[in-house]
Amino acid sequence: MDLTLLNKMVLFAKSPQQGGLTLLAHTQQVADVISIMAGRHGFNRRLARIGALLHDLGKAHIFFQRTVKGEVGDDERIISEPHRHEISSLLFLPLFDKKDWPILIEMVAAHHKSALGDVRNRGLIDLVKRNGIDAMILRHAEHWEVWSAMVKPVVEHKDFKVKFRPIELDEAKTALLFAHDYCYRMKYGWSKWRGILMAADHFASEYMEKAAPLVRTFYQVPDLTYYSRKSDLHPLSLLRADHRSRHTFVIAPTGAGKTDFLLRRCRGRVVYTLPFQASINAMFVRIDENLNGKGEKRLPKEQQTDVRRAHAASKIQMRDEKGKWVEEEISLQRNPGASIKITTPHQIASIVFGISGHEAAKLDIAGCDVILDEVHVYDDMARAMMLELVRELVKLKCRVHIGTATIPTSLANELIKVLGGNRRVYRVTFGKRALEKFNRHEVEKLQDEEEALKTVEKAIDNQEKVLFVGNRVGTAQQRYEWAKKQFPNLNILLVHSRFRRGDRAVLEARISEFDKQKGPCLVIATQVVEVSLDISFDRLVTDAAPLDSLIQRFGRVNRRRTYDTIGKYQPVCVIAPSQTDKDVLPYNPDVVRRSYKMLPNGLLRESELQDLIDLVYGEVAIPSIDLHLAAGNSAPLRTLCHRPKSVLIDALEIEGALCVRQSDSKTYIDSFGEDRQNLEIPVPWRSIAPYARAWPRLETGSYPTVIPDDNYDMILGLVLKTAGGNQTVPTTNRII
Repeated sequence: MDLTLLNKMVLFAKSPQQGGLTLLAHTQQVADVISIMAGRHGFNRRLARIGALLHDLGKAHIFFQRTVKGEVGDDERIISEPHRHEISSLLFLPLFDKKDWPILIEMVAAHHKSALGDVRNRGLIDLVKRNGIDAMILRHAEHWEVWSAMVKPVVEHKDFKVKFRPIELDEAKTALLFAHDYCYRMKYGWSKWRGILMAADHFASEYMEKAAPLVRTFYQVPDLTYYSRKSDLHPLSLLRADHRSRHTFVIAPTGAGKTDFLLRRCRGRVVYTLPFQASINAMFVRIDENLNGKGEKRLPKEQQTDVRRAHAASKIQMRDEKGKWVEEEISLQRNPGASIKITTPHQIASIVFGISGHEAAKLDIAGCDVILDEVHVYDDMARAMMLELVRELVKLKCRVHIGTATIPTSLANELIKVLGGNRRVYRVTFGKRALEKFNRHEVEKLQDEEEALKTVEKAIDNQEKVLFVGNRVGTAQQRYEWAKKQFPNLNILLVHSRFRRGDRAVLEARISEFDKQKGPCLVIATQVVEVSLDISFDRLVTDAAPLDSLIQRFGRVNRRRTYDTIGKYQPVCVIAPSQTDKDVLPYNPDVVRRSYKMLPNGLLRESELQDLIDLVYGEVAIPSIDLHLAAGNSAPLRTLCHRPKSVLIDALEIEGALCVRQSDSKTYIDSFGEDRQNLEIPVPWRSIAPYARAWPRLETGSYPTVIPDDNYDMILGLVLKTAGGNQTVPTTNRII
């Protein structure tokens, strides 16, 4: 390439596949967003803006410009020394007052890569350790005299009003050396400045020219007076919510009004977490319609409460320096400053483990009201993680509100301790007399699948609305195919997590229609129906599961509390667990068998549930996960660093990967925000691992795996087949 031609070229920040933005346009967008965020968080706006100006100036480097324009082939990329644009950006530090350098370095030096311990050893400190300081500086200042002056139009743009001057190479090298030494001396902790730059950069990249107008509507405290409604049928609605205690812990039956009560306890912006990703849509619709109305009664856009969804992180697969496949998790903060953010504990648990984006997550959640609704924390690692999450939320001055229908007594006591003790927690439980009014289910124990199918047939003949729940997606799909043959004229619906998010929203709306209709119908589902779906059926037939999960499933039957339904009981039928452990997966086989054994064969009394839970789980053991914690004693995380991988996915055992159909690929690339999310199919990473080499990944958005259209059915959802047949690939994933 003729280097003199570079002076006539437009500098690009993004490839054509990522929007083709110029460096000036992207810098302006990041600066506009960070300026608003800085004001909301009490940061120095001037420093925030010049950090945004500096953060990508290194993209003017010749190698980056050739790369972004597609001029660097694979062979050249492999043999070339690594180049990181954020490191080249630090060469421009002399344009700014030296007293501002420490904050600017914190914003810029590691806004993509961990300064140390990057998964591909491309952080600033990593590169110096590998190649030496001289080689690192030489690579990132290569052809400095040619490209450094090209940033002048960006620096001197009226939006920034910074005076550009030529920087001698030695002065630039000295600045980069200073930046390296500053990063190297950083102690354990986290940088709020790195967090705000990463949040602004990600948000601006996602929404581009729409980013600043969007973020101006954020950071508003929601008006939750809607939830002050009262009813004798919902005892929690009669309790005052202005208790002086900072935190909340509610144990109450389904239908007691937990959701409304927890929302009434909130004073600021709200982060509402649910244990299942697949439940997010339903809760989003519920709260959005509560606060903003629907149909003709929907409020004008400018009067609406900002209710948003934040789906989970996506694993990025890449090769390390030796060509080995490695993974990195990125916590996607699509919605900084939302008035109400509905998400999963997985999304915010980056603050515990220190994976990429943990500073942005901490910055966004600090001081918020965090609702942990129906958190299933009985598996060892998930239990320990949840306790550490609560501990971190308390450090960030959040108000924590926990609501659950069931929880082992020993675990409840441990959570109260982490929250600061009884004086800091508004603890709400029901007495025996109040609980007896919530008796509504009669348990029928079934011996096997054959008896379960006959029970469904009989219920449909009796004109009942039936919910048939399985523990695995493959099981639910097989039961659906059986039901379509058995009841050709019946309304039947299949619901599980492995549908496109947009399709799931449609399915959930149809569940509501089934719920309201008269006459028989059949909904076949997985555990996704356990939480947040406000549905009520005449009968449940379900696979055996841990007792807490079964109680959640029971709550979908005879759910509506009216004066007429109190004292009336509906059947919940539980299939005996297999004596073969692998057939009981994804759950702990011993817990499932104890749960089935403890269930009565007859009326299930709410007043006895706590004793049953304690008998099933006993004294809850809390395993140590100190080694994995960002603030742990065993291996604390250095400032400006993040971990490439954590126990996060395995601890919560939820969908850790995303897929899109081949036919949706172009639309996914061309869209952003919720339009992209609606095309995504969440799936456990281990389920698609056998196809990792055969199926490509998109290098944009959440980096989804592209699946053949034949592997997605609009009725069955994602269908994963083994190489030799039509059997779906089994998974031991906890939440499917």
